[in-house]
Amino acid sequence: MVQSAVFTASSILVSLLGIVSAAALARSLGPDDFGRYAFGVTFLVFAAIFFDFGLFLPAARLAASTAGHEQQRVLGASLLAFLPIGLAFSIAVFGLSYAVDAGFSTQSGHALRVMAPLAFVYPFLHVALQLSQGVDRLHISSITTVIGQGAFVVLVLAAVGVLASVPISLALTLRAVTFLLAGAAFVIWIRPMFRDARKYIRLLLRDARAYGFSVYMGRILSSGTYSMDTLMLAAFADARAVGFYVLAGTIAYASGLPVLGMTTALFARMTKENRIDRRWIVAAWGVGIATALLAWGLAHPFVEIVFSPSYLPVAALVLPLALAQMVRGVTAVYNQYLGAHARGRELRNTAIVLTASNVILNFALIPPFGAMGAAWASFLALVLNLVAHVVYYRRSIAARPVLA
Repeated sequence: MVQSAVFTASSILVSLLGIVSAAALARSLGPDDFGRYAFGVTFLVFAAIFFDFGLFLPAARLAASTAGHEQQRVLGASLLAFLPIGLAFSIAVFGLSYAVDAGFSTQSGHALRVMAPLAFVYPFLHVALQLSQGVDRLHISSITTVIGQGAFVVLVLAAVGVLASVPISLALTLRAVTFLLAGAAFVIWIRPMFRDARKYIRLLLRDARAYGFSVYMGRILSSGTYSMDTLMLAAFADARAVGFYVLAGTIAYASGLPVLGMTTALFARMTKENRIDRRWIVAAWGVGIATALLAWGLAHPFVEIVFSPSYLPVAALVLPLALAQMVRGVTAVYNQYLGAHARGRELRNTAIVLTASNVILNFALIPPFGAMGAAWASFLALVLNLVAHVVYYRRSIAARPVLA
């Protein structure tokens, strides 16, 4: 419970710090260049999802089953296994930056090439989170992430104070540098050992083939859809629309954190329950509706004061995206239950529903309606995903004997 509380608190703090850095950059760059910066970040986050290859869930599980020096050796082997993956990601970002200019309207390719040597920090963030979970020290990932985000705010404010306009390449580089700082703090904190690394790397590869790669594919299907809408918006609209959409998503995401924090704390309890307590569902809906309405009501004055009147179109996008976060929070209750009861097939199928519906709705709504179409497409896709979760949850409890 303490780990979940720290994780939730750090997520909220990171979100608030993210709004501060976004506000400073938005005012310095202007809507068009901020949109190019936002696309660059989204592109890096999306691409990083693919650079895991199923190795690091097995690493977390192996770390969880060991202790002492052996656990530290597992961590060391995991970090060594990441080195070629991180290098490959940086090379991929440099190469794909040329395709970015050809395929999207944002023209962010040059900025991506400048920061490409540091791009490996993006996939490392997920690796750090998984390893922290494996050693039951989630607070390490949480605290180091806050350190990185706080350092980014400091550097952005310094750059804005010195420069008349912050170059997009500098903004992306500063973000990567602060992630590197957080990653270094993480590595020092977990104290890895590199003895017998070859032995443990072989174990990771074996488990990746056995089950890790299947989980990795499911994560791509589910997690990738959260960035896909921004990329498609960049393909069909302009940089300004991308910036407005990302800012609205940042505000809406903060509104969904209370419910997501609550569901994170339920996992252990759900492993012992034969069905979901209806109070959790009612609480998720109640808190979700309240925070979504609050975000919608405050969006206009908040955007005008924090980001400037030139960003007022952001306020109109907050409602559908806040509603999407509300639905996502309720879905997380069912998702935690299915995960706690090892319903891998059901989770894979819900991920397929989310991916397919998101792609179809994005193609249907983004070309004619731009950012607003992307926002409502996200909401509708998550509603369909919730329906799929409810269906598979009911099937699972129907097939499960009721415990006395």
